[in-house]
Amino acid sequence: MNVLCKQAIYDRNGKVAFYEVFIQDSLTNKYPEGLDPLKATTMAIDTITELNPLRVGGGKLVFVNVPAIFLEASMFDLLSPEYVGIELVENRRLSNELFESINALLKKGFKFCIDDFGFEKIDYLPLLGKCHYVKINLKKSPYDMEELKEVISILKNLKKGLIAKNIETKEDYELAYQLGFNFFQGFLLSRPIRVRDTRTISYLKTTIFKLYKAIKNKDMKSIVDILEKDIGATYKFLKFLNFVYPTKIKDISKIEEAVRKLGLENIAKFTIVLALSEMFVEEDEVNLWKRSLFRASLAEKLAGIYAPHVKEKAYLAGLFSLAGEILGQNPEDVVKELMLDRDIVEAFERRLNEIGFILSLVELLEDSKNEKIINRVSKIINVDAQTVIQSIKDAERESSEILNSIT
Repeated sequence: MNVLCKQAIYDRNGKVAFYEVFIQDSLTNKYPEGLDPLKATTMAIDTITELNPLRVGGGKLVFVNVPAIFLEASMFDLLSPEYVGIELVENRRLSNELFESINALLKKGFKFCIDDFGFEKIDYLPLLGKCHYVKINLKKSPYDMEELKEVISILKNLKKGLIAKNIETKEDYELAYQLGFNFFQGFLLSRPIRVRDTRTISYLKTTIFKLYKAIKNKDMKSIVDILEKDIGATYKFLKFLNFVYPTKIKDISKIEEAVRKLGLENIAKFTIVLALSEMFVEEDEVNLWKRSLFRASLAEKLAGIYAPHVKEKAYLAGLFSLAGEILGQNPEDVVKELMLDRDIVEAFERRLNEIGFILSLVELLEDSKNEKIINRVSKIINVDAQTVIQSIKDAERESSEILNSIT
């Protein structure tokens, strides 16, 4: 299994200045064998976005390992320069398109760091004027001590932040400190810490294409409909919404409200996240989705009978009621994290409210054709048994039609 790790980088006072984040194999604690660097970057950014970079770095800047070519994908449009930096980790010839991408990111406030810098790497020299930090590996430096001192002097005159990497012994640290490095990274100071495995919530591949079409047509209603049919995309969408507006969004009671708050431009950026993450739903998950869609539909219908004012909230609650099986998280934790409406949160906290009551009825009716249970539910919500039976049939039909239309 691949995991996202972070390693602290310290200043001259011994305090954490920022972090580097990267992908490792959980068994070898090394870069995963055979993993394409572009895929590794995608996995890292997708996981960071899902977790929120503010949480990953605790408010400190986190530098993501990025092959230069990846910058042309515009994925960093989705991340805040306040919490995310870009560490270039490959040496390749730079195109005009790449320079345009770098300039655009610089204008937005992103900080750049060049890994394993050396003046002999002529392809990277044009970037020196644009970067803020430079990493040098003292153990693999191509320079002798006098040359290294000269390189450090030049970089300091250019006002670059100098990071000494692979500090493994006290002697390494003392040498780097005496040479005038500003920052220090290595096992002596801090080993990589596992942040989380890189598995992300899956979604339907067709969702991407439908979202692209709806965005092109500026059809907000279709965007709402598409998201409501894909629990994986809905989860990612609400996570993304909370990332874009971390202090402004709370008490979401329906997808339409979330779509309106995010806006078309940010929805387009969100769709890029989906397209690049490539985490498509497996066949066995589709059955769980069908159950979730059935629960959402039935909850909405029962709410329409018993408590019409909570119909939309009941739908969202039903959609996330199987979060334990689909997302591997407690439903209560999921709805809190997504900052859904307080009534939905309280329902999953097993507090007595109308939505929680409706969910309990849904659970009773989900797999049961028992006449006694149907009669009991019908009496509770004060309708005839046939109305309850019809609601179940309609929910089954709707959930099947939805899946048939998108798989």
